[in-house]
Amino acid sequence: MTRIAVVGPGSVGTFFAAHLAAAGRDVVACARRPFDEYVVDSKTAPVTTPARVLTDPISLDAPVDWVLVAVKAHQTAGAAPWLRRLCGEGTTVVAVQNGVEGEARLAPLVGSARVLAAVVYCGAELLSPGHIRHDSAGYLILPDQDASHRLAEIFVGTGAQVRISAAFADEAYRKLGINTVLNGITALTDRNISVLDQPDIREIGRGLLQECWAVGRAEGSTLTDDDIDPLLDAFAGNPGVTSMLQDRRAGRPTEHDALYGAVIRIGRRHGIPTPLHETFAALLAAGDPVPDGTSPR
Repeated sequence: MTRIAVVGPGSVGTFFAAHLAAAGRDVVACARRPFDEYVVDSKTAPVTTPARVLTDPISLDAPVDWVLVAVKAHQTAGAAPWLRRLCGEGTTVVAVQNGVEGEARLAPLVGSARVLAAVVYCGAELLSPGHIRHDSAGYLILPDQDASHRLAEIFVGTGAQVRISAAFADEAYRKLGINTVLNGITALTDRNISVLDQPDIREIGRGLLQECWAVGRAEGSTLTDDDIDPLLDAFAGNPGVTSMLQDRRAGRPTEHDALYGAVIRIGRRHGIPTPLHETFAALLAAGDPVPDGTSPR
């Protein structure tokens, strides 16, 4: 049987691990804290099923076929001991993370394994180890490659999905744009997504999308400014709370560098100015816990 590991069973990792386990797949969660059961509280994709969980990489006896890395981008280095044990020449590592730099971030940590980029849509919140509240979506978008089709087959018959896109750059930068608009604005205003209904806030969102998608076009995306208003309209009245707002309220570090930092870095590489992203990156970094773990506030 195909062996699958999920590194980082937080809100997103738990969703995918739970649905794989419920469908009888051979899946192990690699976690900091033990738990015995997956519980997904959801109106559309509920799951309660036993969980196999390991908390020490040394307990792994051999590499696995697939590794879904679902730790947040700034936690990736901490997953290195797991990846050393999980990865072999036949392993495919899937970057189940926000941002567009997952392949580059993971490649130095996985040896001879292959890294596959992914776009993640899964609205969920971790309530306790193995237990999440799921609100929306629950799928990965992968580039049109053989490995992607193999992973999609593994998810057939589960409550989660893998979708294949021949226009992966568009999907990657659409999601990056959504993240840079929703996450930073909600985290800095301490408001839910409906804050975008305010005309002045919507204009800031528009500016972020213009910058992000200009960078995306330099990387092969075809998204244009004509795509902005339909996207912003889709968030009208949305009461959702973003993951970055959850992190900010809990006093945890935010993944601002994987989002805003990525746009800034790629923009500089192509000579594209990104002043709004630079401003958001600085403000979000200033609000993160300082190295001794205390809040700057």
